[in-house]
Amino acid sequence: MSSLQQISSEPIPEALERAFLTKLRSKMFTSATLLVKAVRAIQKKYGDEGVETIHQAFKEVAAERGRKMAQDADASTLRAFCSALEAGCAGSHEWRKVEDTDKRQAYCFTGCMWVPILAELDALDIGLWLCEGDEPMAAAFNPDIGFQRTKTLMEGADYCDHIFYLKT
Repeated sequence: MSSLQQISSEPIPEALERAFLTKLRSKMFTSATLLVKAVRAIQKKYGDEGVETIHQAFKEVAAERGRKMAQDADASTLRAFCSALEAGCAGSHEWRKVEDTDKRQAYCFTGCMWVPILAELDALDIGLWLCEGDEPMAAAFNPDIGFQRTKTLMEGADYCDHIFYLKT
């Protein structure tokens, strides 16, 4: 499920989709390069405390994204959150849904465009910050949504296991 087809009301020719995803990767690489250079410069000048400040800002941005997703959604349900998450991941991630109930949604993510980009930049540690945004994003969308993950592609696992569930 990594195709842009799922978010388009019209069929997208395969060559066009490939061209779009190539351009997307290029833009992601440029953005990641800027981020990594900035974080490493802060680290050199201010040490781990400076880096941790940026890390916390990433979590805050993830929570802001969750609140925005909630404002844009038709409902504050677990299914509404996961639908928005899937739309946001279309094209840049590969996954399959392994559980699909009103109280629990589980995924197996086997591809993420960020992983090879950040690996090439020797910055998987910074890339993990993107992964760590899932929990605050879900909680900001709806505080009754919990999140669990035991492994990530960014840490070298063969897949990321995402489990979103209702706490109550």
